Amino acid sequence: DAPTRLLVEKKCYDEVVAIAKKAAEEIKVGDPQEDGDHLGPLFDKIQFDRVQNMIQVGIDEGAELLVGGLGKPEGLEKGWFTKPTIFVNVNNSMRVAQEEIFGPVLVIIPFEDEKEAIEIANDTPYGLAAYLQTGDTNRAERVSRKLRAGGVHVNGGGYNYGSPFGGYKESGNGREGGDMGLEDYLETKALHIA
Repeated sequence: DAPTRLLVEKKCYDEVVAIAKKAAEEIKVGDPQEDGDHLGPLFDKIQFDRVQNMIQVGIDEGAELLVGGLGKPEGLEKGWFTKPTIFVNVNNSMRVAQEEIFGPVLVIIPFEDEKEAIEIANDTPYGLAAYLQTGDTNRAERVSRKLRAGGVHVNGGGYNYGSPFGGYKESGNGREGGDMGLEDYLETKALHIA
């Protein structure tokens, strides 16, 4: 999973932006055939062009470029490598906040309170996964119930293999995995007797 939007409470927004900037600047980009912890290229030219176009859209929409941007990382001109990119001071009406980018691009959106965060999180045509960080178990459960996403990862919780996988809205219908995934292979008969 590669989340596109990061919603951050306004009272700690600047601190989170500084952490995100440092993290993005430390990401190494390199050859996927080499061992090590680094980011490889995008799949093909079509996806590279799409991601570059979305970065340009963010710039044109007035999102503030924090790190990264257009073009390939220095020294990686061959291949479909993309600079890890972060936009800040994004509002959820911008295309970079509404469209799935499928590249190393993150937008950071401020929110005032829990109610607004849920509204922003759900204000998208997609709903495959959501991520929630909180030290409050009650808040985690309360917010997770309100998020329109097929999976909610709380405090970095990974995918539990065997659980149903799928999304809401334009992220698809139905589920793979678990008992729900098996139901796709069953035939159901309704019997109507007068």
